[in-house]
Amino acid sequence: MKYDKYMYLFPPRPEQTTKNTELDKYDNGLYIGQPKYNGTCANLFMNETETIFMNRHKEVIKAGDYSKVDFRGLYSGKGWMVLCGEWLNKNKKGEDGNPFNLKFILWDILVYNGEYLLGKTMTERLALLEELYPCCKMVVNEKGMLAYSHLCITKFNNVFKSPTYYNNFSLLYDSLVKTDLYEGIVLKRKDAKLTVGMSEKNNNTWQIKCRKETRNYSF
Repeated sequence: MKYDKYMYLFPPRPEQTTKNTELDKYDNGLYIGQPKYNGTCANLFMNETETIFMNRHKEVIKAGDYSKVDFRGLYSGKGWMVLCGEWLNKNKKGEDGNPFNLKFILWDILVYNGEYLLGKTMTERLALLEELYPCCKMVVNEKGMLAYSHLCITKFNNVFKSPTYYNNFSLLYDSLVKTDLYEGIVLKRKDAKLTVGMSEKNNNTWQIKCRKETRNYSF
């Protein structure tokens, strides 16, 4: 399906929940896992000249807030592209214990080369993301060595990508929740096909979230 003019698309989000004690039953080859980051779910809409950054409530995120994020570097192909991710705006602490804020973490792609990727499976979309932004968890630059356990580094300033995990979800959850930035884990069916994102309820049946308990959240 052609996507040749801007139209808001809701990002795929999980509503179904599970407890960490039940994660082993999903360790069956049907799901992939991604960290659940503690930020704001957002979509990035771009073409050759425009950049539109919006949260899941269809509200524009102010350009001044992401002035140090290299969104234009992410642009690839021709025509519109739409990327989904987490906008880190809650001043949570990262893996080194320091605030990890005002950064963007990619975890899905909805439009590429002006084509709405309807019918493409989660596996196919993740393969495209990996082709565009290969996962690297360690780099050496003028600041020294940067390394992360549960983040992929891109070459674009303040842009990261979620790694993808295929098994051992219970162990992964235990590792993730030790860090303030990570809320838990999101499980996604590998064969789930993207459907039209015209409402918040679309594309949520094939995702399951498992969050750590907090003062404001419990099962």
